[in-house]
Amino acid sequence: MAKINMKYIEIAAPVSESKALFDYLQMCSVMELKEAEEVEGFEKISTDSTVNKISKYYDTATSALKIIDKYAPEKSSMLAGLKGLPEMTMSEYLAKSETADDVLATCLDICADEKKIAENKAAIARNEAGRDAVEPWLPLDVSMKYQGTETTQVYIGTVPGDYTAESLITAMVPFLDGEERVECEVVSHQKDRSCVFVVCHRECSDITLQALRSLGFAYPADPTKHPPKVRYERLGSQNEKLKAEIEEAEAEIKSLAAQREDIKFAVDYFAIRRSKYEALDKILTGGNVIILTGYVPENKADKLVKNLEEKFTVAYTVTDPAEDEEAPVMFENKPFVAAVEPITAMYAMPGKKDIDPNPVMAAFYYLLFGIMLSDAGYGMLMAIGCGIAKFGLKVKGKMKKTVDMYFWCGLATVFWGTLFGSWFGDLPNVIWQQFLDHPDPINLFGKGGVALWFEPVSDPMKLLIFSFLFGIIHLFAGVVLSFVTMWKNNNKIGAICDCIPIFILIIGVCPLGYGILNSSASETIAGWAIISKVGTYMLLAGAILVVLTAGRDSKNIVGKLGLGLYGLYNAASGWLGDILSYSRLLALGLCTGVIASVVNTLGCIPSNKTVKLILFVFVFIFGHVVNMAINLIGTYVHTNRLQYVEFFGKFYEGGGKNFTPLATNTKYFNVKEDK
Repeated sequence: MAKINMKYIEIAAPVSESKALFDYLQMCSVMELKEAEEVEGFEKISTDSTVNKISKYYDTATSALKIIDKYAPEKSSMLAGLKGLPEMTMSEYLAKSETADDVLATCLDICADEKKIAENKAAIARNEAGRDAVEPWLPLDVSMKYQGTETTQVYIGTVPGDYTAESLITAMVPFLDGEERVECEVVSHQKDRSCVFVVCHRECSDITLQALRSLGFAYPADPTKHPPKVRYERLGSQNEKLKAEIEEAEAEIKSLAAQREDIKFAVDYFAIRRSKYEALDKILTGGNVIILTGYVPENKADKLVKNLEEKFTVAYTVTDPAEDEEAPVMFENKPFVAAVEPITAMYAMPGKKDIDPNPVMAAFYYLLFGIMLSDAGYGMLMAIGCGIAKFGLKVKGKMKKTVDMYFWCGLATVFWGTLFGSWFGDLPNVIWQQFLDHPDPINLFGKGGVALWFEPVSDPMKLLIFSFLFGIIHLFAGVVLSFVTMWKNNNKIGAICDCIPIFILIIGVCPLGYGILNSSASETIAGWAIISKVGTYMLLAGAILVVLTAGRDSKNIVGKLGLGLYGLYNAASGWLGDILSYSRLLALGLCTGVIASVVNTLGCIPSNKTVKLILFVFVFIFGHVVNMAINLIGTYVHTNRLQYVEFFGKFYEGGGKNFTPLATNTKYFNVKEDK
């Protein structure tokens, strides 16, 4: 199981069977359609208008569902999303599709109700703004457009400032001749504005208006034809009516919430139809025949053509893709390996010459993740939670791979945490000393604490050396895959010249590097002098081989030597940087354990045992939840980085296209073929 080979298939069928044929291919989900090449006498079908129409139906159903969820939220458990989609047979799907038009009409009604609610709310807001504008004029018992009688002139408007009738006249006096008779009434006043009613004789209307304008007088922006109270009450009545209509529309939407499942089906139904008509745009038709081409996985090709022969009148050819053709890529692995396929897909699908990296990557991924999280307590919580989802809830679809990945990562974390003696930090030791009153630290295996191997906090250099060693093994696995890839693609000379010297060079460097990091190596390791000397010889041999082989493509001696030395420089600097990258195993592993231990220490500050226990429980839960969440993110990111940059950089080109067959891509129901 690995990367599945693809077959190129061409199918010719009568137009009369095209609908049934496409429905079957969409249900099987095993054929990716390809843009058909031009054939004399055939032409492409244009389905743009149909796709646009179906897209509108889909958008309407989707909007209706969102509206229902807004006014009548669906009650569901937090774990409901893990269980996968409800299943529906093709017969049930076809029977239910007969009601799609009726459901669409319901969706249109729901959208119309939501539009009415939005329009009414906007009208209410406008009316409230109108009432607010009119409210200061409510004491006025004439129209705001009133201009006076035959002998009098009336000015109704606002002036900035807080005035009374007397203070307003006093303010106007300097702008009047002194003989004008002016009467003022302040309808209402606030700190920054006064609503005024000013009356004068028509003979002095101009000078009165000039005096008012000198004070900043302004006419109302929207004066009423009737007394302001009439408009105020009318707008209030309109709002009451609009609110009643809103309540009626909301009640209708809530009553239609009973059709939520039917609307969900309509969303999926129109999504399936849209996918089908988008695919129809890739076929050719001529007379009474259609031609469609595409790719099908090699292990499913025989079954597909057999079923096509049994169910339809078809002619077909199945061949290998052309040499220069980039066929789509599909993985097929066991669950342990399949869990990391999305990680590879996020980087790039394998190119034509690449092999499937997942079988090798999987074990390294889980182990690297476990070292960096490195706490058995956290790993146990991950494994139990994912185990419940995996075996109890039986998650399906894309979520299943995610749950599987974290399940195996959790088990790997338990493994490394047990070796390093980290169980929620130093929780066993805290309980032993703080709550069981033992003066000395716990010592289960004669190594201090509860570690089966060693505690990284006490001996970080040991973990650093191990991290580099593990990194070298990981990188060597990438070089092995590079060798296999080149050998498989008939580049045997490249496989030998580019891979073998690197193995010799890096193995030769290892004793030198270990001696630098551990100055007591000659005292603690028997035969270290021999190991060191062998390493030196291998280092020299590897360097010479790299110089001799890296420039093999050059046509002259000088070029070969120059490229060889450059290749040696690249190998030395590149591998040094890659190996040093694995120091993150030490950094993240220590980070998780140290923070966890600090959390436990904070919970043990009080001297009173009862208070200490209460505080410890609270700090333990909160602190470890936060620590686990933060370090899970960091561990996930850095584990991916080690795969993408260091591991994939040794052999993986990528650039492939994911296999995307014509399928029933649904959100709410999983349509299955009838058994």
